[in-house]
Amino acid sequence: MAYDGDDSQAARDWSPVLDFVRRLARRRLRRADLAEDVAQETVLRLVEYGRGGVAIDNLYGLALRIAENLVNEQFRRERRWGQVELSDTLASSEPAPDRVIEGKEAVATLKQALAQMPALRRDIIIRRRVRHQSCAAIAADLGLSVKAVEKHMTRGLLDLNQAFGQNGRGRGEPN
Repeated sequence: MAYDGDDSQAARDWSPVLDFVRRLARRRLRRADLAEDVAQETVLRLVEYGRGGVAIDNLYGLALRIAENLVNEQFRRERRWGQVELSDTLASSEPAPDRVIEGKEAVATLKQALAQMPALRRDIIIRRRVRHQSCAAIAADLGLSVKAVEKHMTRGLLDLNQAFGQNGRGRGEPN
């Protein structure tokens, strides 16, 4: 059967060949995913061969030869490289490089925002959020009312929120 350049006709004609090669490859490789790859590559090579204008006298014979070569290539590849089974131990426990960069940028933004705050507000934010002190304890240490500490916290958090919002991080916005 010669390929006449009609892609729609070729697609209908190749499905029996694809099934034939898929069955053959699955028997030899014993893996459906590799058999599918071999079958698709075989049909692709048949189509390319037919586009050259050469008449294919024995379509199944040529498909068998191409598929056998592809299966043999797969066996040689596995023998040379061996098969590595993936496991959880191969995964790195290190964070992805993009996450490291995002983290460094967030720390830089935080440092800059804290440096721009008034000293009292920065001190209250650090005591409350980093050292986990209560508002009452902070108020007692600094000689302020609890309400004043809460207001400084609110303003400090607004400043931080604004700093991160302007840089597009922390809100799902692009940089």
